[in-house]
Amino acid sequence: MKKSLLVLTLCICASLVFADEPATNATPIVAETLFEDGSTNTWTAADLQQALGLMNRKYHREQATDAGRVTWHGKRMGQYLLDDGNGGQCLVQLYEDGFAWTNAATRVTLKDPEAAAKAKAAAEARQAEWERANLPPDVAALLAARRAAAATNTVTVIVTP
Repeated sequence: MKKSLLVLTLCICASLVFADEPATNATPIVAETLFEDGSTNTWTAADLQQALGLMNRKYHREQATDAGRVTWHGKRMGQYLLDDGNGGQCLVQLYEDGFAWTNAATRVTLKDPEAAAKAKAAAEARQAEWERANLPPDVAALLAARRAAAATNTVTVIVTP
């Protein structure tokens, strides 16, 4: 695939170089390449423009998938979760040729407030259960006390004469 991109790039450069030459017929040949069998493939400026358009659309369509990005940019070398500066996060994936793909994190909100409250309570319960099972007992107790304190609102009103 990278060879095809190189060949088309060279063809475009050739078309720019030869574009000022006088036309000898109705469709001047601006570049020649070889097919796999060794025969000659001729390119007109219109052919190059059409091929480049097809390749451009294919590239952008394949960037939507991880497999497509691997095809064009090589294997994924790493990924990093970064703060996007607006209180959110984004996932940056780095590929072999240095290309970086950024996925913005999206937060799903439930339209039903009752369902949202149930989902939040279930998530908090799962988190508390995980903490009790995986953390030392004193750390888990401290985190549980913090959650309880954050959930409790005590207001003291002092009235003086």
